[in-house]
Amino acid sequence: MKIATWSVNGVNPRLRYLQHWLRKRQPDVVALQKIRVSRKHRGNFPKKAFEEAGYRVEELLADDELASVAILVRQSFLQSNGRYELEVQQQGLVGREAEGRLLEVDAGRVQVASIYAPYAPCGYRTRDQVKGSIEAKVDWLQSLKQWTDQQDARKPMFLCGDFNVTLDGESEPETLNRSPEEREAMNSLLASGFADLYRDFHGEGEPGFNSGIPITRPADTRLHLVLGPPSVVPHIKSAWVDLEYRGPINDLPGEKWAPIVEVDGDSD
Repeated sequence: MKIATWSVNGVNPRLRYLQHWLRKRQPDVVALQKIRVSRKHRGNFPKKAFEEAGYRVEELLADDELASVAILVRQSFLQSNGRYELEVQQQGLVGREAEGRLLEVDAGRVQVASIYAPYAPCGYRTRDQVKGSIEAKVDWLQSLKQWTDQQDARKPMFLCGDFNVTLDGESEPETLNRSPEEREAMNSLLASGFADLYRDFHGEGEPGFNSGIPITRPADTRLHLVLGPPSVVPHIKSAWVDLEYRGPINDLPGEKWAPIVEVDGDSD
């Protein structure tokens, strides 16, 4: 099974790149975040284009277009399980359904969630705004852990997405994405039964950086993660960051954007 996550920052402006990437990489499961299609404009979500590419699609559209997420699953992957449709299990965290940010589906062999954790809901220009945003993100991550703690463990669950917390390098107090509080919340989630599949496959020798902030900087931050059960780790064949799609592609010149994390391994 090949599983990928992509914080795409606009599914329609990036559609030709997604189509190109789907043809070239042929992932079985794709979690998309920041798709930038709101509930009000749900007709703008390009579901037909993904279906024509051979994928079943479920999307969760929020009022805030940044909080909308989606999951694509290759039709042939579903059919190998005797299924033709995805089964939606969860839309938004309990008590926060209107926020979007989390969509979980049963894809036959596995359960997959596409996750976009809040970045800076209270702002990031002043110390008080940063403090409020850190507290809001920690609260959301704690709600995520409470939800995962209640899930049925009979099928492997993968949490894929932009968690807006980097686990690499030194923590920095009062700094979004790398504060001690945010890391503590993420480590608590990992300790509850999830492995950071890229990290566990590569070990500490590989930094796993996959995003520059801003995008013009070299890749130096790892915010996009694929989390899964520790039992999967021995079966992983490869885990990599698709940096080819960070720069211009031969037949799609002149574009740059954040790359994709992929985990390619056995599906059991």
